Amino acid sequence: MAFTILSEKFFDDQGGPVSFQLRDKRNTQDDPFDEYVTELLRQEMPEEVIVLRADKPLVSPDAVIARPEEYELLKTGGVDYDPRAIFGLEVKKVDLGKNGKPARSTGLDYNSTPPCATIRVYAEDGSEIRIPGFYLFVALEGNKESGTVRVHSMVLVAGAVLNEDVDLYDSITGTRTKEIGLGTYGDGANRLRPMLLFSNPLGWDWMLGASTLISERNDLADEQPLIHVRDMARTVSPGVFELFHCYRLAKLSPPKEGTALDPFPQPSKRKEETAQRGRFEIDLRTFTLG
Repeated sequence: MAFTILSEKFFDDQGGPVSFQLRDKRNTQDDPFDEYVTELLRQEMPEEVIVLRADKPLVSPDAVIARPEEYELLKTGGVDYDPRAIFGLEVKKVDLGKNGKPARSTGLDYNSTPPCATIRVYAEDGSEIRIPGFYLFVALEGNKESGTVRVHSMVLVAGAVLNEDVDLYDSITGTRTKEIGLGTYGDGANRLRPMLLFSNPLGWDWMLGASTLISERNDLADEQPLIHVRDMARTVSPGVFELFHCYRLAKLSPPKEGTALDPFPQPSKRKEETAQRGRFEIDLRTFTLG
């Protein structure tokens, strides 16, 4: 339902992008587009559906969408909820390069929170609850003359498409120990904040200029005005694959295509060593004395 709403707002009946206005960015951590997405869902979802936006920056997920009965369980710290009726939504924006394709095609930064099939949120009493995670990737185009923006490409993916390793998610998002007392005067600290890289689904050329939903479920077309257009598989280990299902709006009559194997671009030469930070190189031959 969330995917259908966003697709129909950002694209017209022929699948072309629709221009819209975003408010100005107020500060570094402010994100008008995240807010716009949340407000769209709040307005267009059935009245009883709860749409909660993160109450401060640098909180993951950006929003939680839930049916009221699941929200009541969430508030009281219950765990016996329907995972199909509640999910966390994280919004990831991707810049378009001069070639019209998304930048960072072989991997995006995920800061201190890796993507995951299941993510943590907390009830009012502090109880931890695990809910499905979904990730909305969008490539935005701006029009300087009109001051409007539009969505060039969009994909909503289940967290399982990106990562199913809950232990990794927990180890990164849990409590860490930072180094303190550093430097000559002992007032330095090292937060040891992890920076993670995971796949950018918009790096797959098939995603460009369209709106796509990728899920581990194969029955979504039975419940929404969607059509199952193809499958994709990701390699877990030699001979072991995870199968996912791609959907688009049925009214656009998209063609059915064959299964795609590992379609997300990966770096050809990823190394364990990081590049040396802050190399300022000076060519002394350009200077003369006297």
